[in-house]
Amino acid sequence: MYFKKIIEEICKEENIKFKAISKDWIFVLEKNGVTNFITGYKFGINNHALGELLDDKYATFELLREQNLPVINHNIVYAPTNNNEYAKGNNSIEYLKDLFTKYNKDIVLKINDGTCGANVVHIKDEKTLESQYEKMSNKFFSMSICPFYNIENEYRAIVLNGNVELLYKKIKPVIIGDGKHSIKELLNEFNSDYFKNKDKPEWNKILKDNEKYEYDWRYNLAKGAKADREIESQLKQKISIMAIEIAKKIGLGFGSIDIIKTSDNELFVMEINSGVMMENFIKQIPEGYSIAKKIYTKVIKSYNWNK
Repeated sequence: MYFKKIIEEICKEENIKFKAISKDWIFVLEKNGVTNFITGYKFGINNHALGELLDDKYATFELLREQNLPVINHNIVYAPTNNNEYAKGNNSIEYLKDLFTKYNKDIVLKINDGTCGANVVHIKDEKTLESQYEKMSNKFFSMSICPFYNIENEYRAIVLNGNVELLYKKIKPVIIGDGKHSIKELLNEFNSDYFKNKDKPEWNKILKDNEKYEYDWRYNLAKGAKADREIESQLKQKISIMAIEIAKKIGLGFGSIDIIKTSDNELFVMEINSGVMMENFIKQIPEGYSIAKKIYTKVIKSYNWNK
């Protein structure tokens, strides 16, 4: 786990007392009689209410929409057993089917507070819609339904106190055949850290020249996607300005903002995270460890360490 190692190093260098509690879920930092906490990957830069809000995908959508900021559409969905007043009208398969039709029978259903691409399903037929709704509503309090966007690239901007500290794009795990190499070989070439210990019988197949194989449609680094810092300068500036404006409008002190670029060349916010995790970025980028440490150092040094 890179995160704990980095925080321990920073604390040692800055003469901050470090202690991990609650199975390393919480870090306690003490200096000059002042105590600060890190919970998960969440630092004490944002207020608690904003952190809770950003953990809720639908709430984040409504917040950004109210601020006239470009964001992908979200609709909240509850289980049919939820008969509370707030859930009425949003807690039935009929409601989902109406949205499914509205969004041209091409939607994404996901849990409302999920991370790392877990429990995210792309749905294009009613049978799958019904089965996934039943399955997910039995396990989770709320879900979100979104129209499917044709994404060209996804970008992550890590923002601290009004500045973009890091911007990179995520490339989904798609390979193109050359008539010589197997799927396994090409996936390893694409992202060896993720695919080196994975295998399937069908991956022995040699793809034809220009034949496409998509391992996953999602852009999550935790699902095989790859981080890349090479971004065209004009687009990089545009995304950076957009991220700074968003952070300023919602009062985000430290967080990561995921922005998609569609095939129509439009930019939308996908989600905002108040916890900043860089584990996969560190694994994939040669200088990733030093980049992450530099950012986390700035965060910790920005705390008020005086009584």
